[in-house]
Amino acid sequence: MKNDLKYIFGRRLNQARIMRGFSLEDLSKNMQPSITRQALNKYEKGLSMPDSRMLIALGVTLDVKPDYFFRPFTLDVEQVMFRHKSRLSEKDAAAIKAKVREELERYIEAEELCGCTNTFDIKPYFVADFEDVVKAANEVRNLLQLGLDGISSVLEVLEEKGIKVIEVDEKPSFEGLSGYANESIPIIVVNANLSGERKRFVLLHELAHLVITFKDSVTEKAIEMYCNAFAGEMLLPSTVMQERLGAHRHDISLAEISDIQRQFGVSVDTVMFALRLHGVITERRYAGYIRKKKKFPEFRKTVEQSLMPSETTGRFVRMVYRALANGIISLSKAATLLNIPVETVKNQLQLL
Repeated sequence: MKNDLKYIFGRRLNQARIMRGFSLEDLSKNMQPSITRQALNKYEKGLSMPDSRMLIALGVTLDVKPDYFFRPFTLDVEQVMFRHKSRLSEKDAAAIKAKVREELERYIEAEELCGCTNTFDIKPYFVADFEDVVKAANEVRNLLQLGLDGISSVLEVLEEKGIKVIEVDEKPSFEGLSGYANESIPIIVVNANLSGERKRFVLLHELAHLVITFKDSVTEKAIEMYCNAFAGEMLLPSTVMQERLGAHRHDISLAEISDIQRQFGVSVDTVMFALRLHGVITERRYAGYIRKKKKFPEFRKTVEQSLMPSETTGRFVRMVYRALANGIISLSKAATLLNIPVETVKNQLQLL
């Protein structure tokens, strides 16, 4: 059944439709030539197949190549579970899950082809207060052998540790999610359009959701604050921060924090939050900083300016080209995995 052409086409059509955020009715209305919702439903259920003209139209409307619909399922990602995210509508959550399934399927196939499979083995940390958060972050830093320097690439560190990082092109209101596929594959989904500092912070915030265990009595708001503190400590250890800026300060210059921002890839907001958390500045001083940002747009623009490029994933592409260079896969297979034309793969291969 799962190798049946109608079954494969039906599931791929359903996946592409959900990735686009379309209902069957939406897809029917956007199709040229026109087609009924009932006919589309039959396609998805594997009861019928489109002719070549309709197949091309489906590909154009859903922004996929026609051969996408016939790609066999090498990995069956039955379940993608994310932690609750109140801002995400059911429609948006479904679209992101569909994108993750599609990306994850190709990602894990590439891992298996080049023998690059790695395992996520960070044990969960029980957290009761901010001190536990700092301790957990520093233990994870030690586990990852990061020392006290800035992390050159958060994304690469997570991927090498067995976490599947999926970048999606989403609206600004979405930043990131974390969870598991098939109950055992850890996933972090991040908006590809975030600034460099923000993306690094979100990736580590989501890592906190994967590695920290909270009591049932801890509120959602408190959990988010703990995860923010974890991300900040991972990016800029509090011991380093206090060495650079001192144990107690009243006024701090932007030049001091901008220097740290460049070295550690951490935003001014994150540094100010950490300074308040560790008692380097008072609650009143921190509240004044927040008020100033709200009152003066130019000041806000200055302190929120990104000083580093946004990280992008490279491991998946490297694995595909490794398998291709080793003769494990063909040019066409590499193009399918990378979702780019064969000619582009050929031009980028350039064996040395």
